[in-house]
Amino acid sequence: MNGLDKKVNSNRRLAKRFHTLNRINFCSFKLRHITKISSLRKVPFDLHTLEVTDSNYIYRACINETEEPFKSINRIKYNPNPQYISRANVFGQGIAYYACAPDISIIEGCQDSLRNSDKRKFTMTLSKWKIRKRLSVQIVCNSKKSQQGGTDLHLFCNGTKRKRLRNMKRKDYRTYFLKTRLLADQYAKTNIKCDEDYYISALHSKSVLNPHKNIDGIIYPSVGYLYTGFNYAFPPRLFDNNYFELEEVSNIYVEFDKTNYKKYPYWGILETTSNFENDRILW
Repeated sequence: MNGLDKKVNSNRRLAKRFHTLNRINFCSFKLRHITKISSLRKVPFDLHTLEVTDSNYIYRACINETEEPFKSINRIKYNPNPQYISRANVFGQGIAYYACAPDISIIEGCQDSLRNSDKRKFTMTLSKWKIRKRLSVQIVCNSKKSQQGGTDLHLFCNGTKRKRLRNMKRKDYRTYFLKTRLLADQYAKTNIKCDEDYYISALHSKSVLNPHKNIDGIIYPSVGYLYTGFNYAFPPRLFDNNYFELEEVSNIYVEFDKTNYKKYPYWGILETTSNFENDRILW
């Protein structure tokens, strides 16, 4: 741990500690090592209300396992027991990963395959869900890199920081700023060598989405879409409590550039259905 578990007594040292954490590769670390880092405790957060509107939808795209699209709603809804660590889940923590637009969900849904193979063509099952209840969410915003993506994220972040600055002592505000900056940088992380590199953001998600905290989800900039859109991480309980309603499912194809998969892909819809029977998707 090289002293990372020792308590930090000044913001200057805290800044150095976080600079180190942002540069570390965590592949050789265990989860217990990260939980012992004292400076990661009590990371502050600001909540935003996501209202129910006619245009408020969320999208999720899953790579088809065969030539046919998925036929089970539960299969495309979320992974209830992931056997891996990812950006917003620890091992075994069920998380529903969604996006604010269909193309973002398509790009995000292919990222692991694009990084780990030469495959550049996929067929996917894309689901469109209507938000039916007001949501209380944390927006992860305080990263310079993600604020330069062309969205209005910087406006929300600056407004939040001004509010905090009015109500906090300058020293306390500096601590708040440093902790939210580290968290946002971890959610915006691109240099991923192993699942363990997601430890900090995954542990944050596990803590914040604890049912006792009454927080419905986390919004963070899409790394796969170069920070020009947003992803959502929701706890599965929201689906059990009818926060979302499935409206449409599409079978789509997508093709990425062979030499640079970060370019915007070519994609289209093969077929679409809004016919469902219990858990069955009727194509």
